[in-house]
Formats: sequence, structure tokens, C-alpha cells
Amino acid sequence: VPQGLCCLVLHGEDSVRIAPTFEPAGALNLEYLSIALQVRRVEGREPLFSLDPLIPKDDLIPEASMQMKRFEPEWLAGTSIGEVMFQADYHLKELSMGEYDQPVVGMKSCWDLARLEGFDKDWSAREWFVVRKAEMHVSEDAVLVPHLKMGVEAREQLSAADGMEDAPLTRPDHPLVKYAEAFTHNFDLIAERKSVVNQLREVAKASVVAKFMMESGMQLSDSWFNLGEQKQSVCCLEVPQLWNDQCFSKIRMEDGAVVIAEKNDKAQVHSVYGGVDFGIDRFR
Repeated sequence: VPQGLCCLVLHGEDSVRIAPTFEPAGALNLEYLSIALQVRRVEGREPLFSLDPLIPKDDLIPEASMQMKRFEPEWLAGTSIGEVMFQADYHLKELSMGEYDQPVVGMKSCWDLARLEGFDKDWSAREWFVVRKAEMHVSEDAVLVPHLKMGVEAREQLSAADGMEDAPLTRPDHPLVKYAEAFTHNFDLIAERKSVVNQLREVAKASVVAKFMMESGMQLSDSWFNLGEQKQSVCCLEVPQLWNDQCFSKIRMEDGAVVIAEKNDKAQVHSVYGGVDFGIDRFR
């Protein structure tokens, strides 16, 4: 296997070979590709990840509640692809809830959007990474070049007997929907500034190529499915619920003095869930 950046070159009508490249657009992470090929061959689908809420115990304070990592297929836990999908999804939640500074000047967190829009009720919603456009190009020298556009989608959720489920309708000015739109608009720039988002895009590229290779009937030896490192053991699939508490007050000035101060003591809860569901199978 060549060192450095690698690409796939068509070799005949039904096979490909690995070659070195200096062009980032055609470069692929071979470990991601190998795992994506395994998922496609065994499961006939793309990798999927979600971070689902666990039902808290009666005596458990909300801040101590946990979330469960859910991988499809389950054996993705402990692989490099599984870890990238989890880290990207978790960091998206941190950014959307204002845990860190926004990656692009002018972007606002869900907290900021909710306060500016007067969205003063409790809400739960989910946001997840998606592939909005996927194409496979072939260069003049027969290099496979995946081309895709990624983004984030969001839906409001309601509490049901079996947990959380999507609301029939989500208002277009919902804080999480507006944040998802802003993230999608700036996705390529954010991927340059956030390494975990960039790695998730590489996972998506590998998944697109794996789908193309399997559905095109490429002749693949067993070595294609063993290019990655040995799978690591999984220590725990539960992670703490991410919390960000914010309080604010309203004041009124008159003749240079504060004449009234209103503190918002009513606690409002905004919950965000989601994961990574590329949706590549809808592209033909």
C-alpha cells in the first residue's frame, strides 16, 4: 500500500487499484473504506450512529442522566468509523448548545436563537448529520473522485410512551432548525476548522465509494476488507448527558439608575438528541 495520500484507479472494467496521489479531492482514507466495505458486504447498508436518551431512575437528578451510544451494525463500536461518528455527533451537540464558541463568526447557538426569537417554552429536538448530494466522478486518468455535499437536519420531538418521537410538524423558525441551516450553509468552512467534522466527511466519502464499488460488481479480494487496524475493545456505551445551564435578567434604566430588575427564575429545558444518518442509499 502506498504511503501518504492514496486514491483508487479503475483497472479494467471490474477492478480498482490503489495509487499515490497529490490531489486531496480524490484521496481516500483506506481504513474508513475497508470498514465501509465490510458494512456494505455484511449488512447491505451504510454505517449509522445515534445517541439515545436513557430513561432516568426516579431518584436520579436530571443532570446525572445518561445517554446510550447506538451503532448499526453493533460491531462498529470500537472501530475508527464508530469513534469518529460519536465524536462528531457529540461535538455538534456541544456547539449547538453553546458549550464552545461557534466555529464561524455570526453563528448563534440554540440558546441565543431561542432567546432572540422569544421561544420561551420547553422543547426537545434531534439533529443529525446527512449527505445532501453524492456523486461519483471519474477523472481523465481513471481516478475515482467522490463528490458530496453534507449538512445537518433537525426535527422537533415529543415525549411518547416508548420514548421520544418526531413531531408531525416542526416550525421553520425552531431554534435547532435555524442552527442546522446555519451549520449546513457553513459546513465546508466548519470542516476546515473542526478536525472531527472533517474526519466525518472522510467517512462519508468512504461510504459513497464503498456503495459504488459493491453495486458496480467490482472484483474485490479479501485484503480490501482488512485494511484497517485491529478493532479495539469497547469499555462503555453509556455517556453522561451534556448539560449547559444559563440564567439571565432583564433591567430597566431611568435617569441613569436601575428602577426594576426582573430575574428569570423559571427553569426552561431544551433537549437535543440525534446522530449520524448519511442517507446515502437514496442516491442511485
